[in-house]
Amino acid sequence: MTQRKHFKQLVRTRMEKTGESYATARRIVLRHAPAGDRKAIRHFAGNIPATTALRILLTQFGIRNPITMAPFTEEMLFGIAGGIGAGAFSFLYEKENFACFFIAGRHMWMDDEVYLKEACQRLGVEAVVKESTAAKAAEKQLRETLDEFGACIAWVDAATLPHRAMPAMWSGGGYHLVTAYRIDDESGTVLIGDLTDEPIAISMKGLTAARMRIKKQKNRLLAVRGEKGDRDLGKLVRSGIEACIRGLTRQRMKNFTIDALQEWADRLHGSKDKQSWERVFTPGKRLWQGLTSIYDYIEHYGTGGGLCRPMFADSLNEAADALNDPRLSEAASRYEELGRAWSELAKAALHPGVPLFRKARELFAEKAELLAAGAPADEVRGVWTQIGKLADQAAECFPLSDKQVVNLRIELQQKVRALYEGERAALETLRRLVVA
Repeated sequence: MTQRKHFKQLVRTRMEKTGESYATARRIVLRHAPAGDRKAIRHFAGNIPATTALRILLTQFGIRNPITMAPFTEEMLFGIAGGIGAGAFSFLYEKENFACFFIAGRHMWMDDEVYLKEACQRLGVEAVVKESTAAKAAEKQLRETLDEFGACIAWVDAATLPHRAMPAMWSGGGYHLVTAYRIDDESGTVLIGDLTDEPIAISMKGLTAARMRIKKQKNRLLAVRGEKGDRDLGKLVRSGIEACIRGLTRQRMKNFTIDALQEWADRLHGSKDKQSWERVFTPGKRLWQGLTSIYDYIEHYGTGGGLCRPMFADSLNEAADALNDPRLSEAASRYEELGRAWSELAKAALHPGVPLFRKARELFAEKAELLAAGAPADEVRGVWTQIGKLADQAAECFPLSDKQVVNLRIELQQKVRALYEGERAALETLRRLVVA
């Protein structure tokens, strides 16, 4: 508890000094945080589920940065694993009068298994994947995997995890990863890492339910094994950048590339498309969900803030220092700028001049802070309840007039178009880094 309070105070102090958002301040403080002081496990708090979990597994096997001989930072692993990605989707459920919006910023966000396997391959370690379809078999595999490999990654539904206390409406849609450390049969709990400042214990029953909820995930577990060996950091960085470029430009669907941003911008205003925001996100409950989704997915939903762009910039800067390559610093500056622009888009979606929007931003930040601290589920649930009440208010009386809604969509459209052009320019900078 003392460690949690100390870490929380460091983040709060930085926010007061710099004016940074919670996500930004926490990301920067985490860069200098040591591994958790725990016997038999190595825990790291983190920003992005997959890279945080992979960092823990690699550190467990003594696989380190070949330049610093310290555990890989989350930022460096993020870059090696492919860095950033893009994706934007709207969903409308007419019968329920419900719409939602999803925006993604990590490489291969649509397939965590492929993402982790490819990262392991670059790093020269083997990814061992196990799957099952029944609860008893899933628990048995978890026990066997922990016995054989130590910590492992578990695929779960975030909305079913007890400590996240999410509303039932999200059940089955919270694709997520956690790290499992060990089982305590006496208490019937499993010690896990979930981006949290320290490991947390949840019931085996709760973890099993979360693993079982999304059937196509098949109770998946992933462990790693490999030798310490020699690794060429320059080659690792280059391969990560090459993967990033491929992911941003060559995917099976346009909505999985940076072109998704252009399509999103077109739909925000003046579009006759059936997915236009004028049609899908009408003022009231639907538009509230769309705007709050923009904010939360950019700033808090496993991105480290700024839709992962600041994380990628940190990765490039770290590589530039280690490899003495100023070209990497130039690319990093592009993504630092993009990170700020993405955060500005998030702020524009929930303008602080509108009291209801300002309160929503405060609650999303509070929820993120509570989850990071491993706060009791009742506290997290209380924040979700407050967010729900704001949504009810917006449904009953939306805080913007029809004209203001149109102006907001125009403003967001302009910002997304500028982001699209900025992303394209930054992509060209990346391409120059890997030209033979």
